[in-house]
Amino acid sequence: MLCCALALTAITGSAAVAAGTKPPAGKARHKTPPPPQLTLGAGLNAGPGVGITMAPVGLSLEYPLMAQDLGSGACPPQALVSELQRLGSPPIELAGQSQDFTAPAEAAPVSPTSWEGLSTYQLPGAFWSQLHCLLTATKDPLTVGLNARIGLPSWASQMVAGAQSAATNGLDFSLGNEPDLYYLPNLASLGKPVPGEEAADVGRFLHVTESLEPALARAPVIGPELSGPRNWKISLPHVIQALGARTVGVHAYPLSVCRTPRAATLSGLLEPSVGNAPNTMAWVVADATAAGAPAIISEANSVSCGGKAGVSDTPASAVWAVRFVLSALKTGFREVRFHFSGDPYDPFIVSGAAVVPRPLEGAMAALNQWMPVGSSVRTVAVRGAKALLASSFAGPTGAQTLLLDNEQRAAQPLVLKGARKVTVQELTPTRTGLVGSTLTATHGAAKLTLPANAVAALTWTP
Repeated sequence: MLCCALALTAITGSAAVAAGTKPPAGKARHKTPPPPQLTLGAGLNAGPGVGITMAPVGLSLEYPLMAQDLGSGACPPQALVSELQRLGSPPIELAGQSQDFTAPAEAAPVSPTSWEGLSTYQLPGAFWSQLHCLLTATKDPLTVGLNARIGLPSWASQMVAGAQSAATNGLDFSLGNEPDLYYLPNLASLGKPVPGEEAADVGRFLHVTESLEPALARAPVIGPELSGPRNWKISLPHVIQALGARTVGVHAYPLSVCRTPRAATLSGLLEPSVGNAPNTMAWVVADATAAGAPAIISEANSVSCGGKAGVSDTPASAVWAVRFVLSALKTGFREVRFHFSGDPYDPFIVSGAAVVPRPLEGAMAALNQWMPVGSSVRTVAVRGAKALLASSFAGPTGAQTLLLDNEQRAAQPLVLKGARKVTVQELTPTRTGLVGSTLTATHGAAKLTLPANAVAALTWTP
């Protein structure tokens, strides 16, 4: 053993003696195992894959934040246009908590002495024309959330008309936000939630959405936008059918600071189970598939209740996002829409005429770049690698990308064969943005060391 050799060297003062000393009888010399090997090539595409039919990553924004980001001009800042184009013009959903507190610009004022009046947000008069200017330039598809808290059909008609005037590349609607958290005794009043009332809550929600249907004129609907799908696990198939949901959308936040900020930490965010959280909702995908509809995670982020500074806005959030989206896709969800609310978990901030990105934004851009619509993703086995996951992406043009995810707290060495040159894009929990490097093979192999809790995308030249 090395320790024995060092001790003997210290006693004799002779490196030669130490080098020639045999280990004590009965003790085998410890040998470091060779690093695992992976051959890059067409073989990575063997086996079943998951087809990418939507942009893997989309956006979900609160109405007041979207109005703020659009600015005061007839058209939004050019920086916002450029940012959405950089992200691949992904779907934009206007939803979140503000969905059920938003009234159209044309709405008659609500009594300022009522709770509804005090809590209602009225859209600026130029909102839809500004949004149209933005979508004309970026071509993002649009999802518009309708208010089911007050549930006025006249408001719904005005919102639908505004949305139709703004959309340029597809439009659907969401009827109410997180109805599994609606208060009793009715949707327009504050009351105390009563446990064990799933059937009553479902009936109340569907009654309101039925009153909004005429305003939709059979436009496609996404829903039911549940905060915790398990809350309506028994009723979900019926709700999907009653809504006529063209797309099944649910929300997912693996961590929460709603009760205490101590519930979210950097180490917790990097736990494999947190990145793999979508897998616990495989039954939602099954219910959606049985109804003939795709399932998406229509609102998500690292930590609920606005996120946590020092966790949600750090490079670790980018690593988590890659793991979370990949888990969602492999579970059967077609897309993940990351939420913006003016809080620490926002992927970027619009400040005047500038866009200030946070680490999560880099992961979003990378995911849509690595997995364009028409590509497929497969799980790749890496023998001998502890807690190292690999996924192969095959693009519609035949181009290949290999994503490596080191889930352990130690660096992972790896030998890559079958390529003369390997290009690496790396996301780590300690450095913002993609770190690029190029490896050149020597004697038919290239050596890569993936840092602890890092993910890396590899492309190569055979």
